[in-house]
Amino acid sequence: MEVGYLKFLGAFLLGMIASFCKQYGLVIALVLVLIVMDCVTGLVKSKITGEKWDSKKGTKGFWKKMALICALFFGVALDAVIPFVLQLGLNVSLPFNAPFGLIVGAYIILNESISICENLYAANPAIIPGWMVRLLKIAGNAIDAGNDKEDKQHESMD
Repeated sequence: MEVGYLKFLGAFLLGMIASFCKQYGLVIALVLVLIVMDCVTGLVKSKITGEKWDSKKGTKGFWKKMALICALFFGVALDAVIPFVLQLGLNVSLPFNAPFGLIVGAYIILNESISICENLYAANPAIIPGWMVRLLKIAGNAIDAGNDKEDKQHESMD
């Protein structure tokens, strides 16, 4: 009886992992790779430009990266929980997959790409075309402006 239960539990967990990786594997892998690349290019930039390596700044950056990863997994969790709760509580099924994890992942990918380009440009302006840096900065500023606007709306509601 114990062996059958363990086999069922193992198969269930492996099935969940396989299902999870099918939809989110590429996004999670890309986010993790870009986070590592951002850290590496940031270190290269600071070495080339002569910036001092500060453990306080590094610790703050580390926790920011951990917050990004937590946000991604929170979005993925929402993708799993929301359809389940809607089906269970209201007997409503969504005609599409919940997009929260993928949206958060895309946001992180864009932000990390901007940061990598800025680091590379600061280290050696000849590496990245100026138009690409300007385009990414415009995109980043538009996102930040939208975030600031939403923050002000939330503050006025409180």
